[in-house]
Amino acid sequence: MRQLYLFVLFFGIWFSVWSQDTTLEYFISKGLQNAPSLKENNNLQKIVEFQNNIIRAQNNAFQVNATSEILVAPYFNNNGKFLDITTAPTFNAIGYDIGITNGGLYSAQVNITKNLFNKAIVDNLLFQNNVANESLALNSEEIAHMLRKNITDIYISTFLLQLQEDFTANIIGDLEKRLKVVELLVKRGILMESDYLVIQLDLENRQLEQEQLHNSFKNLYTQLGNLSGVKIIDFKKLVAPNIGIENKRASFFYKKRYVNDSVQIAADQKVFDNQYKPQVMAYGNSGLNAVEIQNMERKFGLSAGLRLTIPIYDGKQRKFNELQNKLKYENLDFYKENFEIQMKNSLEGLQQQTNTLEDNLGKMEKQLQKQENILEIYKGKLVQGQVSIIDYLNVIQNYKLMAYTKLQAQTNLWLLYNQYNFTNW
Repeated sequence: MRQLYLFVLFFGIWFSVWSQDTTLEYFISKGLQNAPSLKENNNLQKIVEFQNNIIRAQNNAFQVNATSEILVAPYFNNNGKFLDITTAPTFNAIGYDIGITNGGLYSAQVNITKNLFNKAIVDNLLFQNNVANESLALNSEEIAHMLRKNITDIYISTFLLQLQEDFTANIIGDLEKRLKVVELLVKRGILMESDYLVIQLDLENRQLEQEQLHNSFKNLYTQLGNLSGVKIIDFKKLVAPNIGIENKRASFFYKKRYVNDSVQIAADQKVFDNQYKPQVMAYGNSGLNAVEIQNMERKFGLSAGLRLTIPIYDGKQRKFNELQNKLKYENLDFYKENFEIQMKNSLEGLQQQTNTLEDNLGKMEKQLQKQENILEIYKGKLVQGQVSIIDYLNVIQNYKLMAYTKLQAQTNLWLLYNQYNFTNW
């Protein structure tokens, strides 16, 4: 008993590990994990976070730099000299005005600047940057949502081919058994040899159909792996997707996008208005600053000051910017109202299609059951030689068409569920 328990436990664990990479949830998880666009967006969000530090450093930190400059402004024909560097040129000397150049400049300084009383300006810049970061987060949500939808669609289509291939394999297995029965009936003279050839030809056609289905299955399976970022080595059997209609949401994604876009306009307006705020800057420097080489060692010193900038007039740029933003708000309202109508119509339409298809599936199930009963009857009559091979194959074909129709309807229902959930977001 204990050995049986351990065997069942081991088998359960093994099956769980083996099957975990053949479920829809696995491929979606891998797709979200491997999507380069999501990884890129994640890095872009980190870049925006670093930008906050840059904004603080640019506007709050002391800015320190070193400058060095040597300027020479010589004079020609000064006191009979062809070239002379002096701060007292004669009347006949040729060169820049001494009041402009002082004859030269010899400078080596350390400069320090610091913006003062600019908290509102910094807050506006950080606010704008954080809104941009939120926009990137919404982009990631949208990318992930679209990725889930696409992976689910291709998974459902791949699973349909798997079901069709399995169904065809069952028909082939049954035909192979019937072929042996027909062979015996031919030998007994109950059926003709042409009957054997007809069923053999149909069997070969089914085998060719199964091969084509398997190739299509592998192609879609590979696309599923590409979309999910999963390396496909073995084409394992997929698990039936567990999909149903989700309840209507209290809040939809487009509303979050609308809010973010509106806040982005407001943030841009605040940053634009920064230029109309009075700005105070403290500055200072220390080092060498001389216009003559003589006694240069005594020209070391320092200076400090405050600079106040008050905007007065800009040609009504602020007013025009506000009018532009007003039109942007109106555009957002247009799209929001239109999207609300589209979403409502789409959800109602998808709900109606889903209800109709669910009802049809129930009817198809009953029809398929009748087809199966008819097929079983014909199998028995075939053994007794009471029906022709053509009639038997026609029954199989009708059964196959009904089964394929039901499989396609089930797949379409899953796709409708997926489309509804994609829209209801």
